[in-house]
Amino acid sequence: MSTASPTSAPAGAAQDLQPWEVARASLHYIRDIVRITRGDRHFLDALIFTVALDANMTPVTRDRSLLAAYGGAEVSTPDELRRPVSINAVATSLRLPLETVRRRFLNMSRDGLCVIGPQGVIIPRAAVTSAVYLAEQRARFDRTRGFYQTMQAGGALPDRAAREASPATGEPLVRAANWAVSEYALRICGELVALTGNVVSSIVLLDLVLANIDQLPPSALPDWGRDPEHFGRPVRIGALAGPLRVSGETIRRHLLTLETLGFCRRRSGGLVAVAPDSARPQLMRIVETNRTNSARLFTRLGQLGVLDGWDAAIA
Repeated sequence: MSTASPTSAPAGAAQDLQPWEVARASLHYIRDIVRITRGDRHFLDALIFTVALDANMTPVTRDRSLLAAYGGAEVSTPDELRRPVSINAVATSLRLPLETVRRRFLNMSRDGLCVIGPQGVIIPRAAVTSAVYLAEQRARFDRTRGFYQTMQAGGALPDRAAREASPATGEPLVRAANWAVSEYALRICGELVALTGNVVSSIVLLDLVLANIDQLPPSALPDWGRDPEHFGRPVRIGALAGPLRVSGETIRRHLLTLETLGFCRRRSGGLVAVAPDSARPQLMRIVETNRTNSARLFTRLGQLGVLDGWDAAIA
């Protein structure tokens, strides 16, 4: 499976290395954000929770004064300002069966993680002010700072001087930054789910790709992009099951689905992700969409004053 154009110039050309390294950094970032957001929960619970919270916060994220008032790490939006979202809208967003999402919301409501009312579901303030949630929020913020620094060092971001001036702020808007991160992650997850048709299969595919390319030197990445089956480093099922914290049988089932779809092949030594010809146009659209979404993420963070704070810390 390629993460950038398969029609790159010949391997070893210096201009190829930067885009491929940036692509690998982007995949790592998406994978890490998913893992942080998951915490000790099931993948589906974490994604359902995030989709609902993202919808709840729409009135706040579209209002600069509310962003400033409730975007800090410790302060959270009152429940009455949260816009309810229907269970069907969440299910449609994630391409999940309605009953699956309804059942998981019912379980979350018993744990105090959501409130189901006549207008829909809200993630209450109590669920996003717990010590566990605040730690996850800070971890996403810090991981995003690392991604920003990597992208900047790789020349993938506009020069600081060309960036739109952002308002001075005291406390870092950690919570508001997390809303921008969630929006970015959900957009990418949506693209991946559209590719495979299943949330968990998409996450397995993402981990498989990274396992195949993690140990490759930068100079080998363009070769992998042209021929992932030959240049990707095979990985065994057990090596994926551990980091994903699911059973080997679950991994095996989703890998079989990916193999049927043409995204996975068996080689001596394990499995490699590949790109079926029929999916290449869609993969190219995902690459271009990711560039757009990454730019949007950093534009949002710049408007919040987050990037200036990070730049000042390393100046």
